[in-house]
Amino acid sequence: MATHNRAGEIIYKRIPPFSEKIGGITVAVYNYSITVIKYTDHDNIVPIEVADRCVDTVDFGDGTRGVAPRINGGLTLDCDCPRFNEDPQLVLQCGEIITQTGGYTVKKNIYTITHRYPGPGHYILRSLDPNRNKDVVNIQNSVDKPFYIESMLMINAHTGANSSPVFAFAPIDKACQSQCFEHNPGAFDPDGDSLSYQITTSRGADGQTVSGYSYPSGSYGMDAVTGELRWCTPSLQGEYNLAFIVFEWRKNTNGLYEQIGYVLRDMQVIVESCPLQHPPQAQVPPDTCVEAGSNLVRLIGVTDSDGDRVTIEGGGAPFENPPPIAILENTEGSGGGSGFTGTFRWQTSCEHIRRLPYQVTIKAQDNSSPVKQVSFSTFNIRIVPPAITNMTAEPAGSTIKLSWSAPFCQPQHNSLSLYQIYRRNSCDSITIDPCNNSPLLNGYKLIGQCGRDTTFFVDDNNGDGLVVGQNYNYIVTALYKDGSESFASAGVCSELRRDVPVLLNVDVQVTSVTAGEIFTRWARPLTTEGNFDSIANPGPYTFRLVHRDPAGNQSTIFTSTAQSLYQPDPSYQHTGINTTQGPHEYQVEFLAGDATIGSSQRASSVFLRLRPDDRRMVLEWIARTPWTNESYNVYRMDAGATSYSLIGTATGTVYTDSANVQNGFVYCYHVESKGAYSDPGIFRPLINFSQDTCGIPRDLTPPCTPSLELAADCPAGYVRLAWTDVARVCGRSSDLGRYILYHKPTVNDEYIKVDEGVMIQYEFTNLPMVSGCYAVQAIDTNNNSSGLSPSFCIDNCPIFELPNVFTPNEDGTNDAFKAIRVRHISEISLTIVDRWGNTIYQSRDPYFEWNGISSLTRQPCDEGTYFYICEVFEPRLQGVITRPLKGTVQLIR
Repeated sequence: MATHNRAGEIIYKRIPPFSEKIGGITVAVYNYSITVIKYTDHDNIVPIEVADRCVDTVDFGDGTRGVAPRINGGLTLDCDCPRFNEDPQLVLQCGEIITQTGGYTVKKNIYTITHRYPGPGHYILRSLDPNRNKDVVNIQNSVDKPFYIESMLMINAHTGANSSPVFAFAPIDKACQSQCFEHNPGAFDPDGDSLSYQITTSRGADGQTVSGYSYPSGSYGMDAVTGELRWCTPSLQGEYNLAFIVFEWRKNTNGLYEQIGYVLRDMQVIVESCPLQHPPQAQVPPDTCVEAGSNLVRLIGVTDSDGDRVTIEGGGAPFENPPPIAILENTEGSGGGSGFTGTFRWQTSCEHIRRLPYQVTIKAQDNSSPVKQVSFSTFNIRIVPPAITNMTAEPAGSTIKLSWSAPFCQPQHNSLSLYQIYRRNSCDSITIDPCNNSPLLNGYKLIGQCGRDTTFFVDDNNGDGLVVGQNYNYIVTALYKDGSESFASAGVCSELRRDVPVLLNVDVQVTSVTAGEIFTRWARPLTTEGNFDSIANPGPYTFRLVHRDPAGNQSTIFTSTAQSLYQPDPSYQHTGINTTQGPHEYQVEFLAGDATIGSSQRASSVFLRLRPDDRRMVLEWIARTPWTNESYNVYRMDAGATSYSLIGTATGTVYTDSANVQNGFVYCYHVESKGAYSDPGIFRPLINFSQDTCGIPRDLTPPCTPSLELAADCPAGYVRLAWTDVARVCGRSSDLGRYILYHKPTVNDEYIKVDEGVMIQYEFTNLPMVSGCYAVQAIDTNNNSSGLSPSFCIDNCPIFELPNVFTPNEDGTNDAFKAIRVRHISEISLTIVDRWGNTIYQSRDPYFEWNGISSLTRQPCDEGTYFYICEVFEPRLQGVITRPLKGTVQLIR
């Protein structure tokens, strides 16, 4: 009677309590509700012929099993089913009849049990039930094959609670012969984990592919992202079992996705003969991104080319949990003409916040007969936390203090973790697309984070202090437990008070080891409102210029005192210094009376380094300045010239000069930087020069590495090598000097030079041994060497063959026992003994010849059989290999 299982799956959900106290210690507990869902045959007329289960057995994967009662249908939730012979009709009330068309009646049975797992681990939940329903086309003798489903549960203290995916659409479906079939399970994960899909096979008693199973014919597959299963086209009518796995993925503590579970679903598709029909089409909206709390409304256009009436259904997490759930409105109408428009409506809330998007599956089904045609469409919705509000920025000394209001979204399942603070050195207004661009893509830099209970942040530029004269634009985002980042707050712009000097110039004007000069200049503090308070801090005012040389020695080199700040910007020409060694750094200290008010930011001179190369010069420079250098002009003076000429402009700090540059000639360079503070009230542009520096281009670039080819005739001792002409391949023909060919007898030896020259091929003939590895190297005219080519190796083909008879009768034919063939043998160890075990001949020469004379008696040996033992030493690529030989030789006189 047990011939009834059509489809099913196992799902699981972690349930509270998640911990309990044992002996005064709180420990984690792992309680799970496990649900087995099976779709079985059902017959209202002759129930005795259909097996029915009031309970089902579940293997929990931890070495234990449990008996789960059926909980759906019936007069009570317990569905206490009697035996068939007691009241067959009452049995039919248990379970749930889900379809009754085309002669097929299917019952949905739900069995649930709670189980406590012993601890973290990987558990395979299984259900095995004899048997499947009969006449499944792609399972031979299906009525004799058990029905098997499984799911994998991973319990891990680091990944948190985990529940399996669940499904919106039943695994019983119908298809038309010779017409494409579509199905989508409408899977979603209650925890918001990422899902992927993979076709698999129906399983048997051992969890392996059930015997006699075959994939359906035609084009058959499943979209790994959307879960759409497509089969084009069923060729035969009948019932088919298809199976697929839905995998769960979650980021681990390293930020990498790892698999944390799966559900194997076995489904049944009933193929019938149908007139040519076309499935309806639902035009779903594009993927979207909205702020939590938004009322999302999207339209769905529905058409049917056959003019059938169409119904649409929705599947996915928005229709399930957490509330408020999404709804579909205007779900039925004629698909003819322009069709009708359905409405997807979802009042989102803070509880919907999550990093991964919600996938919505829309099923469109017409009313055609005998099989309703179906199509599936999907779109994604990402629910983003609302933006932080009430941002303020208040300067204080060399810092700026930011504050904001805590967000109103504090979901229980996805709590607020921290705030992220971004900064941009400009107050220009920009628009950030929160769904496509992060702040980092809009010129902002992440400068700090603070905990969820802190709603302020002090920006001190990582301890270096912020820059007077620089405008700063700040935004703040909130980061939630699952990695969701909120919309950015509105930008707030601020700048420090101009109550300290602002450096303007560190300009190298003379390059010398002993008589170098650098011009420095700075702007005085502002006495306007909100800046320096000269009434509270009366003069005299003193500026101290502090210098740090390239070796790190620091000293005050200039002091200026005045009663008033209303004077031209001070400057100082620093002379008698070495400007060739490295950058010089300056800072201005500001005093009012005896009180130190503060200091400017440090600024260094532009220091240029040259890296000579083949017919080019690579220029690299550094400039640590509080202002932003937006561009650099590069100047060159050729050998014999008396002035510099502009050769190019760079926005970065590297420039390659290859225009008319020749090796062996002296070229001198300096760089002019152009920059500004973002405060438009400060003089701009700020122009400063590097020191002059000279260099001679020379070739330091090695040639390309050749590629080697080898052809050989092992028995003939012939090897031919050929390699690429790197002068032609690399386009540097005038640069190539020679090639060096190397050889080593075994792979473990060191390479030894064989020959060198301008050749690109080489031949060896009549080699006694061909084994060995070869490599070639290119050398240019400046002795720059390429890498060795990849090794090309060839092995020997050794032969050593002995006869089994010889006739030492001095007739000139076969008078000695010797090797018939010898090739690539370095040595042997041969011992010949008589029948009594006496050694009568020995040799280590592979070209030995034994004339039948005993080395023991010095007399000719008698006719008969003699025995030999021989070790043959064969030189090979890996070294000498010993091959043993044993045999007999017949001596005939």
